Amino acid sequence: MRLKGKVALVTGATRGCGRSIAEIFAAEGAKVVLGGRTVERGHKNVQIIRDAGGEAMFVPLDVTDEESAKAAVAATVEAYGPITTLVNNAAPTQLITKTFKPTADLSLADWNQILHGTLTSAFFMAKYAIPHMLAGGGGSIINISSGGSSTGVRNLSAYNAGKAGINSLTRSIAIEYGEHGIRCNTIIVGRVISYQVDRERRPGKEMLMRPGGPRDIGNAALYLASDEADWVTGSELTADGGARFNGSSG
Repeated sequence: MRLKGKVALVTGATRGCGRSIAEIFAAEGAKVVLGGRTVERGHKNVQIIRDAGGEAMFVPLDVTDEESAKAAVAATVEAYGPITTLVNNAAPTQLITKTFKPTADLSLADWNQILHGTLTSAFFMAKYAIPHMLAGGGGSIINISSGGSSTGVRNLSAYNAGKAGINSLTRSIAIEYGEHGIRCNTIIVGRVISYQVDRERRPGKEMLMRPGGPRDIGNAALYLASDEADWVTGSELTADGGARFNGSSG
């Protein structure tokens, strides 16, 4: 098993990519804590993992609240010991949809909420996880970003700016803590279909002629969490099916 002995905290793990990351990590031997706001769905996902022979627990988590982030990290350490893997996957999806508008039409509140939910939230999680990684001798932080962080996407300026900040935060953490055995990397995500569809019959702008699914992102995260990526830090791993070559992004 590629993650045997690892302790992973995955944010936004009640659905989509976060859920798949948690399931894949558990199947590979990690003890996984699923963090999220939807309690019923979180416990259901934990039961699915346990039924498959994995070890997992759920913690209520609002990544935009510093005390909630601190509590989730503390609960993880109390249950399983020092965190070795943090996946910053959560994003304010509903807020992003509501603020889909040109830059000049955004209010300051819109702008601040999006940046808080995409960038500041990742800072909260890293801030409280890093001391435990230091105590445990190292670890891996995986930040989920978007193709829009580098190419831009119309009507998503705040979100794009937040994800560009995530990429920069990744590099800063990698530089600051590499000597202590902490790696930090970003996954640049393209178009992902999170619900059950016939993906092979829905070609888009991807070079591979299909949108991604949550497991595609989960497999990328698995590599970065594993010891196979022990010499990989400060990097941006793009998982978009080649969409960036055709002028598309996530």
